[in-house]
Amino acid sequence: MGRPRAHWDGLATTLGEAADAARLAAARPEVGHFLRADRLGMAQLLLEWARTETFEPTARKLLAPLRELPGDLVNTLSAYLDSGGSLAETAAVLGVHRNTVTARTERVERILDVTLKDRDDRLALHLACRTVALADDPRASAGPPRLAAPRPATGEAD
Repeated sequence: MGRPRAHWDGLATTLGEAADAARLAAARPEVGHFLRADRLGMAQLLLEWARTETFEPTARKLLAPLRELPGDLVNTLSAYLDSGGSLAETAAVLGVHRNTVTARTERVERILDVTLKDRDDRLALHLACRTVALADDPRASAGPPRLAAPRPATGEAD
């Protein structure tokens, strides 16, 4: 849902915000189907970054080694980061044993040569996971609605 505007000329902005909120809600089922634009916070920053020419390709390049291997490593990494590093919560979300999550996250660290205890590595990986998820979600790719240019008021009834 976009923020209300005082005049009709703010309608395009409101609809753009609503499209952003819908795109985020579609890619993040835990928020449900209703998300307000004025409560997007840092997610709005991610959307803006993801719209640049370099951010999404860089995110894909970072995660590419994981996509080429069996074991659902990207989804495991994403769930792990979304859970704040909780093995138990990640295991519950994915429907696997926590030892499976441990093995997968250790594989991720070896393959990408990162450590998930390092905050910079976690941030980069989390942003990459979110960006790729947003870009790959067909429900999130519709983009903002297009508006016809407003017609000048003539004073006559249409």
